[in-house]
Amino acid sequence: MMTFTAFLLLAQTTLLPFPTPAFSPAPSSSTGSTHGPQRTQRQQASHPHLHVVATPSPPPQVRVTIVNATSVPSIALGFGPGHPAQGLGNGGTKGAKGTGGTNKPLAYPDFPQGEWTANHAIATPEVHYVVRSTNGSPVTDQTIRFKPVSNQYLLLTGDLSTLGPAEKLPQLLGDQATRGVSSPNVQFHVIPYSLVTPDPCHYRIVNAMPGKTLLLRSLASENKPAQQLAYLAPGNSILLTRQPPCVSYEAVIDGNSIPVEIQQEGAVGNCLIPFFLRNGKPDFVRVFEDP
Repeated sequence: MMTFTAFLLLAQTTLLPFPTPAFSPAPSSSTGSTHGPQRTQRQQASHPHLHVVATPSPPPQVRVTIVNATSVPSIALGFGPGHPAQGLGNGGTKGAKGTGGTNKPLAYPDFPQGEWTANHAIATPEVHYVVRSTNGSPVTDQTIRFKPVSNQYLLLTGDLSTLGPAEKLPQLLGDQATRGVSSPNVQFHVIPYSLVTPDPCHYRIVNAMPGKTLLLRSLASENKPAQQLAYLAPGNSILLTRQPPCVSYEAVIDGNSIPVEIQQEGAVGNCLIPFFLRNGKPDFVRVFEDP
């Protein structure tokens, strides 16, 4: 029992509002070559004016799956000026101070909650994201620096409320209301992932519900009773490792039980499972890691 408790303490984490992975140059490889035909080592030694030309390193490739786990029906999402993806989509909004100042069309003018993007590849590790409401009103913007040559989720949470700090989901006691009106409540969570792990499967359950706790437990079986796996405050998560490819959990929210089933189809993969509020009621989605 002490071993299982220690596992939970190590597994449970609090998602930071917008963790910024340390930037490191992409590994480069170069091959020496000379101008004109190949020469032998002796010929090269007799021609000291010849220079080695380095092959340019490919740009760092970053793949990002954006997941909308906000507790509002939909948001609009775009990129700051100069981003390669800027201009995608059909909608457009006017620029505004504090939201990138761009009047170009948004990449996702209607990005419903519970939806996610394909694992798009981008050529730069630094991306400026712009969030608006679907009517074009500015919400927030954020610059994220991803690790070069990597895969990750960008999880968006929040309820756009203005009675508490924007960088933190509204908590149970609601004491943030005493701080007055603030920016709309939206958080950016960077969650790196690896398609191949030595101990699959990994399932990360995230409580993205404002003002609600999430109790996660296993189901009782013939051999053992139900066990509590995590008790998550708003904004917290747990990473379960070494899980079977098909498994059933139970989430308890406001005294109501919600079955959480994971059924792998095809290649076995890791999974992100954020809980959010849809029309004020708890809901969740399963987002498998996409190569």
